Amino acid sequence: MLDLAGSLMGSPWLYLVLFLCAVLDGVLPLLPSEGILLLSGAFAAAGRPNVVLVALVAAFGASVGDHICYLIGRRLGPPALRRLRPGTKRHTVARWLSELLDRRGGVIVIIGRFLPGLRSITTLTAGVTAYPWRAFALFDAIGALMWGISGTCLGYFAGTAFQDSPAQGLVVALVLVAVVITINEIARRAQCRHLRSSSGRDDSSDVRE
Repeated sequence: MLDLAGSLMGSPWLYLVLFLCAVLDGVLPLLPSEGILLLSGAFAAAGRPNVVLVALVAAFGASVGDHICYLIGRRLGPPALRRLRPGTKRHTVARWLSELLDRRGGVIVIIGRFLPGLRSITTLTAGVTAYPWRAFALFDAIGALMWGISGTCLGYFAGTAFQDSPAQGLVVALVLVAVVITINEIARRAQCRHLRSSSGRDDSSDVRE
């Protein structure tokens, strides 16, 4: 298994795989791209792949995926918003997200990059609500670069700590992958509960009014 993983990580095709995973994760969060990013960083501690290229390719792929999702929301969102009836839960949620982006758009775009499942919702909502593209591009680039660097460094330090024992380093990297994915899933569920509770409070206030 170690030899197979090593041959994959030492191949130039790894950068293409990493790029495509980051792009797809930004549009269809079926499998968090943190896994391959952490493993790439861990193997980079041994010299292959290049640690700088891993971080930059991952960040670029993440930003491309986010922009695709933003453009989908920008193109298809406004007609869908117009069809939402005021007073419905969907209309309330859309209004809440729009107001949140207006108040703290940059912070939301950056934080959303670190929450699988919610990162696509954040970028899609930014497009739907016509959040300014220049501001989105700036903050998304910051978030994507932070995500690429942090994930690569986390894997790299794990690989460095066990450089004399590659098998243990691989195990540690895999454990890190599982931990990061679990934390992200917990954060995603907590955010979803917060979103539902916020929309519920808004609905109740609309009824009182």
